[in-house]
Amino acid sequence: MTAPLAMVVVGALISWGSDHWLANAINTDTAQRIVEFILALFLFTDATEVRDGLSGRRHTGIFRLLFIAFPLSLAAAYLLGFALLPGVSWTVLLLIACIVIPIDLVPAQAIVRDLRVPERVRHALNVESGFNDGLVAPIFLFALAAAEASAESDQAVHALGQAVPAVLKSIVIGLAVGALAGYCMSFAIRKRWTDARAVRIGTIAIPVLTYSIAVWVDGNGFVAAFLAGIAYSTTRRELPGEPLQSTEDVAEFCGLAMWFVVGNVAAASFGWLSWQVFVYGLLALTVVRCVPVAISLLGSPFTQRERLMLGLLGPRGVASIVFALLAFNGLHKDDDAYLVIGVTLVVVVGSVVLHGIGAPLTAEYLGKRRRDKAIGDA
Repeated sequence: MTAPLAMVVVGALISWGSDHWLANAINTDTAQRIVEFILALFLFTDATEVRDGLSGRRHTGIFRLLFIAFPLSLAAAYLLGFALLPGVSWTVLLLIACIVIPIDLVPAQAIVRDLRVPERVRHALNVESGFNDGLVAPIFLFALAAAEASAESDQAVHALGQAVPAVLKSIVIGLAVGALAGYCMSFAIRKRWTDARAVRIGTIAIPVLTYSIAVWVDGNGFVAAFLAGIAYSTTRRELPGEPLQSTEDVAEFCGLAMWFVVGNVAAASFGWLSWQVFVYGLLALTVVRCVPVAISLLGSPFTQRERLMLGLLGPRGVASIVFALLAFNGLHKDDDAYLVIGVTLVVVVGSVVLHGIGAPLTAEYLGKRRRDKAIGDA
């Protein structure tokens, strides 16, 4: 059993014996600030892990996944909402699409580390999961601003007009803070002014500082934190030990806490979800991803089996949870807010079960196929 699946189960068990106070506690400003920080932390760590993801020959297929499959999946999820969720405004449908599309490898980390899975498949999934959160964040924040204002087109355009300058500010802040932090840490190490422990602590402060500055100047803190991770990983040189270890540990702990909350809220919520929500979530986990991925990889070096793997191994996780909580706290209509939470619960809990259990089985199946082929060739 994977750690996210275990935390979901524990959260659900505790929910059955409590008065659901945790479900009520997430609808507060404090909870919103906490989840905003958690997402900024994950975006930063994801960006630092994929600094070489788009360079050299290893980028094969990654651009296709990010700039063809990703927008196609987003559009498919948006259009699917019109068919299965009638009466919902276009802004809320766009919010839901932004929530259910970004993949996160936390529920299926084993598949990325399993050597039985082809290396280029593992690499493509790792890079895609690192970048798509940053790509969808500006779209999500625009949709949330438009939904908070009104469904009227002129106010939506006004929200877009506010979102564009915010993203531009975030680009400058994220790149500047990340690059400066990486350079200063490397310089301090060369001069022997600091040590590995201080570097680990300082690295945790980078996404906090970047997010805070971006929000202070009315920028997009998520985009700033993501770009800060890219800039930091590019400018840092020969830092001792594992400079990202403490940051990754904090992010993992926060992620497990969020899975506990998901299980607790899910146990109290599944009873009132409609069949349309369940069907939407199931299709979002399968067809909505598999078909665009297959289309985007036509003519690529990936084999048919590898394309199927990339389509099926698209777990949803922390980004979906954080976006959903932000939408839940930002939407004025209770029906829309609870619809967002319901769809998110179906998608992320379904992903934890399908990918948390199915990913190891897939690795075992592929490993057996490769061993049998090697024996046959011998």
